[in-house]
Amino acid sequence: MKVRCDTRLDPLRGGTELHFAFYRDGWTVRGYNVSDTYRVRPSQLEDSGNYTCEVRTRSDTVRKMSDGLYIQIYEISPPEIKVTPSRVIEGDEMTVRCDTRLDPLRGGTELYFAFYRDGRTVRGYDVSDTYRVRSSQLEDSGKYTCEVRRTSDIVRKMSDGFHIQIH
Repeated sequence: MKVRCDTRLDPLRGGTELHFAFYRDGWTVRGYNVSDTYRVRPSQLEDSGNYTCEVRTRSDTVRKMSDGLYIQIYEISPPEIKVTPSRVIEGDEMTVRCDTRLDPLRGGTELYFAFYRDGRTVRGYDVSDTYRVRSSQLEDSGKYTCEVRRTSDIVRKMSDGFHIQIH
């Protein structure tokens, strides 16, 4: 996450060096620095809050505080297995979906999904939240789980198991 302090300097004061500080909920998260950008890598739930920035001249003769901007960091919810059709007959196409409340391409957060049957990988990480079996066989029965992760591989969430019986 990047938070930028955008300010306009009077053209007649073009050589004035500015320093920027950033605050979350009134607490300093980055002291004065010449960079107008505050970076949080990786962002966590506790980074949610009301962000403000303060700009000052190098000599500290002029200071200005921004209005606040509330930023909410969202948690990737544990995914849930969804199967269609609900009753799978041998030879039917079966679709297993890894359903999470965060859209796979939400705001630049690309998610990757992997699928497991009885603890063994049936499909490695891919951007598709769906695993398809074109013609299901009895050996496709088992306890299915899925895992979702972000591109950075820092956050991973595993679903509960869902038993699928091919009839």
